Amino acid sequence: MDKKISLDLPNQIYYVNVPSHAHQNMFSSVFAYDALLASLKDQDHIDLLGYCLLPTSLHILVYSKVPPSNWLEPWLMSYNQWHQNATGESGYLFADEKKKQVLIQPRVMNKALKYIHQIPVINKLCSRAEQYLYSSYHDYMGDQNTGVEVNRALAALSPHNGQRIRRFEDYMLAPESWAVFPLPNGSNDFYSAYADRAYITKAMSKYANDQPDQTEQHHLELWHSCLQALSEVTELDAPTLLGIRRHHSLPDAHFLLVWLYIEVAKGPMYIAAKQLGLDEVTLKLNINSIQLHHPDAYLRYIAQSWQTNTKVA
Repeated sequence: MDKKISLDLPNQIYYVNVPSHAHQNMFSSVFAYDALLASLKDQDHIDLLGYCLLPTSLHILVYSKVPPSNWLEPWLMSYNQWHQNATGESGYLFADEKKKQVLIQPRVMNKALKYIHQIPVINKLCSRAEQYLYSSYHDYMGDQNTGVEVNRALAALSPHNGQRIRRFEDYMLAPESWAVFPLPNGSNDFYSAYADRAYITKAMSKYANDQPDQTEQHHLELWHSCLQALSEVTELDAPTLLGIRRHHSLPDAHFLLVWLYIEVAKGPMYIAAKQLGLDEVTLKLNINSIQLHHPDAYLRYIAQSWQTNTKVA
């Protein structure tokens, strides 16, 4: 659906729903569930608050310290790569055009969490939320530890530690009509959020005033000049060069972009890591392997193309 405004804000809670492409199964085995949860746990920019993993859709509740666009697509791509390596299959697992990203106001966080835990019941996969294996319900009950930050939701239910799990169980199992759960339906300017209009207006106003300083702005402009130069040389689009999509003839295009930015343009590593949603150690290792995988003449050609573009600009 077309969004009227951008609610890609940092330091907010988000419900993210990602369905699979053509209803294919996202999980080839029980180990695939563990692999996806482990990859979520490795995301430094989020706190995982809840999840429900269905065979054909992901439902997660997270507190995102940065705009979700910084980590969501790279995370999905990394799991897709794991799936391909594990199964030998090709293609992209997720239906990006049907993905939902809903900003959740903190005071209704537990209601959103309850909805996520009830999804298997709604889809008639079980009769009670605790019967479904692949959800964060069991983290909150203390039966498993898959990296979920449970204290935020439990503290909102009860100030007393000894009563929290019991209060959580009562709250989650209390009957409620989920057919009228007010998820976004497109009838309001703020339909990408489950929050009061005043809350969203304040969040957007604060974000608009949080502009990067001139030094970081310069580094970002340098990054985009490298992206443009590499796009002209390789004739690949931005999503491919950013690692969102993979191209069969240049699967490491995003690391080639980082090599150009770091080694030729002399940009800082943290900007590249932020733009791709990867850690700096991974980037350093892959930069070192670029010269092993590509001829020196090809790398010199890329460097000269960037220098030419920079002089023209």
